[in-house]
Amino acid sequence: MNATGQTLIITLASKNEGKRRELAHWLAESGLPVEIALNESAGDVDETGGTFLENAALKARQTPPVPGSQWVLGEDSGMVVDALEGSYGIRPFPGLYSNRWLTPAIRDELLGQSFPNRMPLDRVTETGVTNSDLCEGILALMKEQQNRAARYCCGMVLWHAENGLSFEALESTELAVITEAPRGLNGFGYDPIVVPVLEEGKADTRTVAELSASEKKRISHRGRAFHKVLDFLQKQGQFSG
Repeated sequence: MNATGQTLIITLASKNEGKRRELAHWLAESGLPVEIALNESAGDVDETGGTFLENAALKARQTPPVPGSQWVLGEDSGMVVDALEGSYGIRPFPGLYSNRWLTPAIRDELLGQSFPNRMPLDRVTETGVTNSDLCEGILALMKEQQNRAARYCCGMVLWHAENGLSFEALESTELAVITEAPRGLNGFGYDPIVVPVLEEGKADTRTVAELSASEKKRISHRGRAFHKVLDFLQKQGQFSG
């Protein structure tokens, strides 16, 4: 419970149920009296920032909190693939454009067709590009590449709607892009085409989408950033226990 003895409600500045569910899973394991809520009526925020943190701040400050909530959590994340630096004029690639780089024209050039989403939580853009199209597009660009290094990056900004108090966290997870077809159903985004790089520098044999929720938690860029956010809230006296 928070300082008033109630559950602390944090509004997630996103309409992505996959992200909300992931954060909620980590909260359930932590035992902290926090609820993550989506503001379904919030308008889209133009991601005009030059970094993940700048975009996260834009989302946090422009998303109204749900009733009973004062804190808003903005999050911006994406994948960076070293070998594709500068592709389509994007640096890093796909970086801030992880969900937007694949236009219908580029998709038709690379893939010749659209692929149906493999997982229920995957998104389809207004132009009809699926999440699986994004994965297949990266694999197509990486066909002749020997350097498979990549990373997930996450920027989080916690914003208080009344006093403007904010906290920033930036984290990353080292990855390698696979050479074969997408694998696994436990995840979203690019999870089916990347494997985590273990502490000893070797790549796992399973994609991130083949890991269990607890395994993903241990390596997650989003999880580490969220842990820092929760630590900040505890130091601010938001929990009574």
